[in-house]
Amino acid sequence: MKHAEESERPAPAPRKIVGSIAHAKEILLCLARGINNLSDIARECRFSKSTVHRLLKSLESHNYIVEDPYTRQYYFGPMIGQLMADPAVPHRLLVICAEDEMRKLSRATEETVAIDIMPNIQYVPLFEVPSPHNLKVTKEINKLGPTFFTVYAGAPVKALLSQVEDEKLNIMLDNIHILPETERTVTDKQVLLAQLKEVRRTGYVVTRGERVMGIMCVSTPIPTYYMPIALSVVGPEARILPRSKAIIAELKEAGQRIGERITVLLEHRKPRGRMARSLP
Repeated sequence: MKHAEESERPAPAPRKIVGSIAHAKEILLCLARGINNLSDIARECRFSKSTVHRLLKSLESHNYIVEDPYTRQYYFGPMIGQLMADPAVPHRLLVICAEDEMRKLSRATEETVAIDIMPNIQYVPLFEVPSPHNLKVTKEINKLGPTFFTVYAGAPVKALLSQVEDEKLNIMLDNIHILPETERTVTDKQVLLAQLKEVRRTGYVVTRGERVMGIMCVSTPIPTYYMPIALSVVGPEARILPRSKAIIAELKEAGQRIGERITVLLEHRKPRGRMARSLP
């Protein structure tokens, strides 16, 4: 009976581990927001300094973070870089939410459909469904894997930037250099800002030849994720232009359905209790 009674007792260790993981997550989020000092992390997370110090040292011992010996500030370590080598890994569920709608949209338009995200000042082409035509526009993401881009031209970039808050957007524009990919590339940042306001108003953006002459792209922002998303249809201008109104309507409807699925997903995964906080 003694063995049976002991087996029925709840084990305290798993609860402690879960709590430590939640606390470590808050600390890593602080580092992601540029809060790197032990005291500032403790104040932001509302943890004791001893708790923060213990968790920092534990994360450091597993190479998730590193400490600058001169400033005593903490930064992401090589393990985080290893985990993030493929920028698509953290967004697999996003691809799952979007893939069916993207394939339907590609069948309806017979053009390449792509989804991009902007986790920081750069953007990531995340997933695409190539056009069935021999003549098509594709980055071959499925073969090569996604990578970070710094070309600030074209409809997807504008759809992504339109979702950035004004204060952060101004900082981003101060720190990026827009190179003229073609004679149609918008390099004037004031003109770009005006275009971004129009994207916010209409819910879509169209570009023709801004990155490659003869190529047309239609994009819509999806603002329901925790970072900007752009859903796009891209192909030869000669094929898309005559059907642009219908493609815009289908694109916006698909984007809305994807956004609704993402909302349901995030609500289902939202943390509960004291640790839950609204996004900054």
